[in-house]
Amino acid sequence: MKKIDFANSGSSLVVVILAMATLAVIVGITLDYSTNVNRLVQRTTTLQTAVAAADATIEQLFTNWRAVCRSTPSTPLATSAFSNIPLPTSSQLNLPSSSNFAKAGTNPDLSDEYDSTYSVSNVKVVAVDGTLQPVAGGATAAPPPAVGMSQTGTVNTTSATYNYLASADVTLPTLHGNVAAKVRRVFSKQQVSPWNWAIFYVDPLEIHPGAAMTVTGWVNTNSNLYTAHSLLTFADKVTYASDWFVNFMPGDQQHNGDTPASPGYLSNLPPARDVALQPFGMDSTAIFSTTDSNPNNDSYHELIQPPVSGYSDPFAGQRYWDQASIIIQVQDNPNSNQNGFDGVKGHDLVNFYAVTNQQTGATQTLTSGSLYNMFTAAGAITTNQTIQDNREAATIRLATLDVSKLVTTVSSGNPSYNSSTFANPIIYIYDSSATSSARRGIRVKGGTKVPTSGLTVVSNNPIYIQGDFNTGGSPPSDSTSQNDPTTPQVSGYTRAPCSVVGDAINLLSNVWNDANSSSGTSSRVATNTTFNAAILSGIVPTAPVGGDGSYSGGAENFPRFLEDWSHAIVTYYGSMVELYKSQQSTGEWGKANVYVPPTRHWYFDSNFKVRPPPGSLMVYSYTKGQWALE
Repeated sequence: MKKIDFANSGSSLVVVILAMATLAVIVGITLDYSTNVNRLVQRTTTLQTAVAAADATIEQLFTNWRAVCRSTPSTPLATSAFSNIPLPTSSQLNLPSSSNFAKAGTNPDLSDEYDSTYSVSNVKVVAVDGTLQPVAGGATAAPPPAVGMSQTGTVNTTSATYNYLASADVTLPTLHGNVAAKVRRVFSKQQVSPWNWAIFYVDPLEIHPGAAMTVTGWVNTNSNLYTAHSLLTFADKVTYASDWFVNFMPGDQQHNGDTPASPGYLSNLPPARDVALQPFGMDSTAIFSTTDSNPNNDSYHELIQPPVSGYSDPFAGQRYWDQASIIIQVQDNPNSNQNGFDGVKGHDLVNFYAVTNQQTGATQTLTSGSLYNMFTAAGAITTNQTIQDNREAATIRLATLDVSKLVTTVSSGNPSYNSSTFANPIIYIYDSSATSSARRGIRVKGGTKVPTSGLTVVSNNPIYIQGDFNTGGSPPSDSTSQNDPTTPQVSGYTRAPCSVVGDAINLLSNVWNDANSSSGTSSRVATNTTFNAAILSGIVPTAPVGGDGSYSGGAENFPRFLEDWSHAIVTYYGSMVELYKSQQSTGEWGKANVYVPPTRHWYFDSNFKVRPPPGSLMVYSYTKGQWALE
């Protein structure tokens, strides 16, 4: 009979039991670990969902905040202006619907209004200063925690930068308690004059100079940037809102056969994409319409148009008409036997007006007083002069404003205006008789010396600037023997802040002669001339693909020419701003017998950063800044 070894059998059983116990412990630990990992993964996933929902809420706040700001762009808005911003819906955030889905913030301050009983709470936009403290007028309270945000008091802020703090708290359930994502983001509205740029375009910007050209100062386009010549050099920052092409614009056939080449720029400052800058804080796609009955909202060209009463006006108070100290209207004389402004029968009539309401543009006739006397002085305004503009292929009847007749006579330095009431030196002058067949324009001459308060001349007609402007005399930049482009004014004269604003701006040299305007370019030979003024004007765009192949002329021809400048230099100190397409001067660039290009000595006038020309002209940017998660 076989004997059983009970001792060894008992030992084996213990080993088995211990192994099974060990395995049970391992399985238990594994299950517990897996449960913890699963719990952590779920919490992490849920937190990510909460952060995404909070970010989506912030995005909605930004869209609505920007819309509210654009409704009154020139005014810094208090927190109360954003109290009616709509709350997000569950479908917008892709979260489960709940009776306690969203709750708005209720206090106009920075107090933390987190409410865990709501999926979304503390949804609000608060006006703050650069240190994230409530602006004056808001209740004082400790700001909410904003990890990673600077609250040192050293944030760069100016009177033209308005800051707001947006908040959104999202609470979501997990297996073991809730997770909360408290997201904060700074919104900033910046107001800045476009005169801070050497070149500012809202439309596509093309720069294709035929000779070496350096652009000093900032350059910006709210659209595409086209640069295709190595002769071009940027000496400061260049920004574009859409894209940059080292090429020619599609549709431009004037440069067929040219090989595109990259421009020069600072190694640490290549052209870069940036946000579009909205003139007057207005979204052009939202406010402009050429199909409705409102004549006041067609384009940014409204800036230089008289307002039409009886219609809403998105440019109320912003138009140069509204801002002008005097409005000068030139018009056809309906009676050939009636004396015109110059005493000649049948010649143009001239009327003078003062603006009585800067929001509506309402006026009253000006028939007396020192301001009236200044502009009716002998030679101040001359009518019924004509020139041939070969780019327009048309005869242009001009009214000429002689600045030298508006100021005192001084042997050196800057003069004064002949009327002390001309404290806001903005002149709106236009010929209301202009039609497509009856071409009209405004000429500005005698502007060598301008008072230190500056001058802005505006017209919805094309403007022709004749001769040295704002130079104090014949400056070193005009010298034929020792041309010095760095000195565009005579010694003792202070360059005044000036701007010329029109449908198109033409530069005529010191020796321009009306009688030769219809002759060939060999009879229109220019001499060195200097212009110290900002320019706001329109363009004739490059033809679309499939069009006639025309080229806009580019920024190098933004100021237009009508002479042979091949042996002459244009020295220009200023800022060039394009906001619209020309409506009266629509002749395409590139025609024969129009001009021969000059040597261009162009410089951004850095004085404009501290002393812009008379008149309010602003662009606004709306950006999302610092972001923080608590």
